[in-house]
Amino acid sequence: MRLIQKKLSFITLLFAALGQNLLADITPLSLLEEKKLTLEQQLGGKIFFDTNLSSPPGQSCASCHDLKTSLTDSIQNSPVSLGAALGRTGTRNTPSAAYSAFSPEFHFDQEEGLFIGGQFLDGRAKNLKEQAKGPFLNPNEMNNTNEKSVIEKIKGANYVQLFKQVYGQQVLNNPEEAYDKMAQAIVAFENTSSFNQFTSKYDYFLAGRINLSEQEEKGLELFEDENKGNCAACHISKTEDGSLPLFTDFTYDNLGVPSNPDILALKGDGFIDVGLGETVGSEENGKFKVPSLRNITKTAPYMHNGSFSELKEVVDFYNTRDIDDKWGAPEVSKNMNTEELGDLKLTNEEVTAIVAFLHTLTDGYQLEMNPIFSVESGTLELPYVRTESVNQPDKFYSAQLHLNNKGFFELTHLHETSITDFSMLSSIPYYSVDTGILELPTIEGSTQMGAYIGQLKYLPENNGKINFELSYSKNIK
Repeated sequence: MRLIQKKLSFITLLFAALGQNLLADITPLSLLEEKKLTLEQQLGGKIFFDTNLSSPPGQSCASCHDLKTSLTDSIQNSPVSLGAALGRTGTRNTPSAAYSAFSPEFHFDQEEGLFIGGQFLDGRAKNLKEQAKGPFLNPNEMNNTNEKSVIEKIKGANYVQLFKQVYGQQVLNNPEEAYDKMAQAIVAFENTSSFNQFTSKYDYFLAGRINLSEQEEKGLELFEDENKGNCAACHISKTEDGSLPLFTDFTYDNLGVPSNPDILALKGDGFIDVGLGETVGSEENGKFKVPSLRNITKTAPYMHNGSFSELKEVVDFYNTRDIDDKWGAPEVSKNMNTEELGDLKLTNEEVTAIVAFLHTLTDGYQLEMNPIFSVESGTLELPYVRTESVNQPDKFYSAQLHLNNKGFFELTHLHETSITDFSMLSSIPYYSVDTGILELPTIEGSTQMGAYIGQLKYLPENNGKINFELSYSKNIK
């Protein structure tokens, strides 16, 4: 009994300590994730996470676009992000950078009579490359004086040789060209699977891999029904060409969202954010870019000014904006959408069903191929694990490891197997023969333990036994 209690205490402390330490920081890429990227993408990732590129140092792109919160600000109790300079903030809720690479260039569609695409909530950057240049020089964000000052910092970065390797040995001699290449590298990184996962429950549903629950299916029906939620009018849920939907049409709309008192307290009672109107003229005042709803459950607060903290509150607003005084006056009443929202006549049960469907859009959904850890027995079951090596073909195994009294995971079972569905590769644990690292995308356990991602590091064989040590873990539930 004492041995079991001792083992339980050890496991609890081990996971808790590692989890707390890692959760305290912005989540970078693992070494194996980075290894899969091109050199340009690796460079973009290093720039994206570099906190020395702000003035004063301390803020990176990832400070406001954190992988843990689907590339939005991890500080979710504030409607705006803090700038590098003390006391400075932006005026908007940080949008997710996930899937932003799919937005077309900013343009006016003559047939539709609408502005479409671009970047930022007001469309002021025509494409992702121009967007990447903006925050570095914004006084409310990274606060650098000019392009040259940013490039001088890159000259002192530990990835400067990689920068030269990718773009040429002389590239940093011209600050304007180097700044453009810096943005190009960030764009390359934003086109990787870290930003564009397409691993939600809904993606697997579209592929015919799983079924939605009765409530989720009802929510989808309401979401798409022109006479009910009609959400899919702007947040497109199906495509004609079979590509995976992005849940946005990249247009701009004024939903009639009220001012956020927290922003008024920062910027003054007379502050009004006119959105797209600032970019193209007052005739478009009040309109903001329609966001993707992918990972919407992880990106609170909601709306351009962070007015709402709960997803159900957002759907309630769509449902009753025009018939319930509790919402208050719109920040900008001009151009307000009065045709597709405001009095949808949804019941509370129907609102709840739509919210349930929105939960299916969260990336990282795991089918029943996850590693399972039993706290009681100390056993880690791996239904599937893939081995990879530069000089060997990939192989697939089922495996079992047991946590021994020394705190190491001892391999107790290994059986070669095969898979037929290669779309699951991204969610299957994999072991790199070259680095000795076993990546565990998700470890499911008891209710008390929750779910983790983790890494196990191979140890030299001892008396013919193969052992691993836990080198990394992070709680994800």
